[in-house]
Amino acid sequence: MDDSSIQNTFDAMLRLFDADREVAAVKYESLRVRLIAFFEWRGCVNAEDLTDICFDRLQKKVSTGEEIENANAYTATIAQFVYREHLRSPDHRSDSFDDENEAIPEPEMVVAEKSEDGDLECLDDCLNEFSPNDRQLMIEYYNTDERTMIASRKRMADAMACTLNTLRIKVCRMKSKLEVCVRDCCKRTGKCEG
Repeated sequence: MDDSSIQNTFDAMLRLFDADREVAAVKYESLRVRLIAFFEWRGCVNAEDLTDICFDRLQKKVSTGEEIENANAYTATIAQFVYREHLRSPDHRSDSFDDENEAIPEPEMVVAEKSEDGDLECLDDCLNEFSPNDRQLMIEYYNTDERTMIASRKRMADAMACTLNTLRIKVCRMKSKLEVCVRDCCKRTGKCEG
């Protein structure tokens, strides 16, 4: 593809955002910033590169003559696919914040280490006030890594025959109760640090 056809394709993509070139450029840049934030929020250190991939794919669709009604929504969908592909890519491991650190310990090891200091006695006491099912739900909900979190929580929602949003609300309410209980226990017993 020569320079003039690349420029023509880019211009055609810009027209998706607005007929006025200057307004389109502002909208394009605004979407670019939002896409970079989308990838950064998910822990991607190469957020700008992934954003460029999204716009490259949008340009390819435009160059094939595909009609796109809502460029923002279409590009957001592309971003979801690019993110999923990134998670499956071999270089994704290099983006992990934990690569330089030692392995993350299992939850039981964390509880055991901190319980020796007495920091989590109130947490244990408060967790025991929940029903076994609710306690297990809270532990499973938060016991996921970033890569498997969405799929894991989706499976949990499906197993409970509810939506993901309903699951989030239920866990959020339980977490609020747990935080109040732990705070009260810490004040009452003086066991907690800080």
